[in-house]
Amino acid sequence: MGSTSGTTMVADPVRNWNYNAGFFFLVGLVAYASWSQGARGAAGSGAGGNPLLSLASLRRLAQGPWTAFRAFQLNYLTVYSLVFVSDWLQGPYIYALYKSYGFELDAIALLFVMGFLSSAVFGTFVGSIADRFGRKLGSVLFCILYAVSCLTKLSSDFNMLLLGRLLGGISTSLLFSVFESWMVSEHHTRAFDESLLSDTFAWSTFLNGFVAIASGVIANVSVDTFGLVAPFMVSWSENYGNKLASAPSPSFMSVVDTIRKDPKIFAVGTMQFCFESAMYTFVFLWSPVLETATQGRVALPFGVMFSSFMVCIMLGSTIFKHLLQLQMSHELIAKTTFAAAAVTFLVPAVTSNEVMIYVAFNVFEICCGVYFPAVGTIRSKVVPEATRSTVMNIFRVPLNLIVVVILLKVNNIPASLFFTICAGLCFVAFLFATRLVDNAAAAAASGSSGAYDLTSTTDDDLMAADF
Repeated sequence: MGSTSGTTMVADPVRNWNYNAGFFFLVGLVAYASWSQGARGAAGSGAGGNPLLSLASLRRLAQGPWTAFRAFQLNYLTVYSLVFVSDWLQGPYIYALYKSYGFELDAIALLFVMGFLSSAVFGTFVGSIADRFGRKLGSVLFCILYAVSCLTKLSSDFNMLLLGRLLGGISTSLLFSVFESWMVSEHHTRAFDESLLSDTFAWSTFLNGFVAIASGVIANVSVDTFGLVAPFMVSWSENYGNKLASAPSPSFMSVVDTIRKDPKIFAVGTMQFCFESAMYTFVFLWSPVLETATQGRVALPFGVMFSSFMVCIMLGSTIFKHLLQLQMSHELIAKTTFAAAAVTFLVPAVTSNEVMIYVAFNVFEICCGVYFPAVGTIRSKVVPEATRSTVMNIFRVPLNLIVVVILLKVNNIPASLFFTICAGLCFVAFLFATRLVDNAAAAAASGSSGAYDLTSTTDDDLMAADF
């Protein structure tokens, strides 16, 4: 990728106005989608209408009866939002921080590589530890490791920053496995309706986008804000992969063998690492690619652009709920999402037009907003409870290795080829999602009871939860 470091960049008021207008347009879309869901519920019969992300849901949240499910969901979502506040407060600015310390792109890429390699090497071990000794303990461990990782960024010493990335990689593995594993296990333990998992996953994705935007506004606040998680996690009960901490823990190779023998687990895991490999590659490339599209002469409003991406994630989670209302299965939603993502990556692969690339990037973020609740729900049905955190982290190994290879070649390969590779990864995820869709259809046609049931969340399910 070319460098624009020798070019003086100046702000373009017209371009900034256009990006701001695009941001408010996206905010309007999210507001309309939420309102339309509330209006649909009001027009339906008594209990009809999907309350998720609507004004009616907020009223129920503030005034409705405090049901067991609602208390559980709010507690989890509070913790989930706060841990992601800690990540988003510093995450979008890591590249700029390293650059301010005087490091060139190659050195910055190496720092990122350390984080991904750390996650690849230690992820499976910390996942097994969480399954063995408890997911709540794993969540607390995340807080400790992440705190130390953030503190290392106060130093401009390269070795200290490498240590921070090492700890950050371990904590990232915990972040994307133990919290979800705790929630799914506790959901089952408390015997809540299976269909309500989709509701929690959709809210998680929506709130993730929201706190990302809020974090951008309060980015000058110390990243130790994540310490606020502690009071809420006191009420978490511990849960394990095995129901008893003293129970024998499955070996790493036995978990790998389980994945190898179960095509459903393998398919979901492949979908996960293919799509998220493309996503992480996008995270590293989007800003320099858009800078290159302007020939490096314009100072782009990256804060507004980042906020637009997060609004798109919120929009995607809302679209996910609309698709469920249309009775689309989670597998079919995932398949459609992967196809759309593959097409969006082809846009920057074939054109250098700034507007087309930016629109494609926003569409991809919408795909991310649909992907997380859809695949999260499928994963909750397919992955064995006893090894949930371990399995999730095993599939992060190829994810991290793919991103490492890409980052190491960032200066030697044109961006168009990177995006072509990302499109190919999304297409592979599409193929495996297609297999799940076909298998589910075949099982339904034969009346097989052995297929896993990924029933869409219905309006009555959500209303029964008084949410």
